[in-house]
Amino acid sequence: MKKSIFLAAMISAFSITATYAQDAPKEKPKAEARRGGERRGPGGGYNAAEMYKDLNLTKDQEAKLKDLNDEQGKKRQELRNDNSLSDDTRREKMQEMRKEWMEKEGAILTKEQKEKLDVKRKERMERGGNRGPRESRQ
Repeated sequence: MKKSIFLAAMISAFSITATYAQDAPKEKPKAEARRGGERRGPGGGYNAAEMYKDLNLTKDQEAKLKDLNDEQGKKRQELRNDNSLSDDTRREKMQEMRKEWMEKEGAILTKEQKEKLDVKRKERMERGGNRGPRESRQ
């Protein structure tokens, strides 16, 4: 009789454990978790549309910035996927890419638009949120 009760208790314990294990949240893949599950835009840390809002961009500027951001996104992804690089080398290359991206972005925007964007980046940095390119963090 004791064996039957013990066996029933063990079966119940295992079935309850199995039920809870199935309800456990699934982990995101590393890359998705690192980026928050969405593509954020230039610099990887913020949403380009949000940052460019209120800059009164022309259609030509919008197209050029979109092309620039798409190009940079592809380059960043290729760099992330390059397993032959050390972490330090990858970090240096990312910094170079960010610098290059900011220079190209600056060439597309007018002086007033750049000033507005710098203010937005500074405000975002002060809030401690997604800060964008490293150059704007210093």
